[in-house]
Amino acid sequence: MLPRMASSKLVRTERALFLFAETLFSDHSGPPARQRVESLTRDAVALLVATTPRARLMFSVCLFVVLWVAPLFLRRAPGLARLPLPLRVAALEKMEHTAAGAALVLAVKAVLCILWYEQPESAAEVGVDPPCQPGVRRSLPVLSGGVA
Repeated sequence: MLPRMASSKLVRTERALFLFAETLFSDHSGPPARQRVESLTRDAVALLVATTPRARLMFSVCLFVVLWVAPLFLRRAPGLARLPLPLRVAALEKMEHTAAGAALVLAVKAVLCILWYEQPESAAEVGVDPPCQPGVRRSLPVLSGGVA
C-alpha cells in the first residue's frame, strides 16, 4: 500500500487545485460552477493519493511553483490567490507562453483537463458522443443513410 498524504498537505493541495482549476476553466462569463470545480478537486486529490510518492511530489511542486510564480509575470507579488480572477487568468496565460513556465503549467493543466472532460457536463459542453451503453445499438451515419 502506498503512503497517504498528510492531512495538512492534503488540505493545502486541495485549496491549490481548486484555485488553479477555477482559474483554468473560467471563461468570459466567470468561473465554472463551484460544484464542478469541487468535484474536479476531489477527483484530482484521489488521483494524487493513488500515485507514487515521487509522482505526487513532482505534481505538487509544479502546482505550488505555478501558484507562487505566475503573478510575477504580471509584475505582481507572489501568490496567485491574491489576484482577482481576470488577473489570475492573465498570469497563467503569460506564464504558459514562456519555455520554463509552459512545462510547469502544462504539467498541471494536462492532469486537470483529463479529469475535467471526463465529467458528463463538460463532455456534453464540447459535444462528445455519449458513452457506449450495453444493449443499445447505434448505427454510424453512413450505415443509417444520414450522410449524403
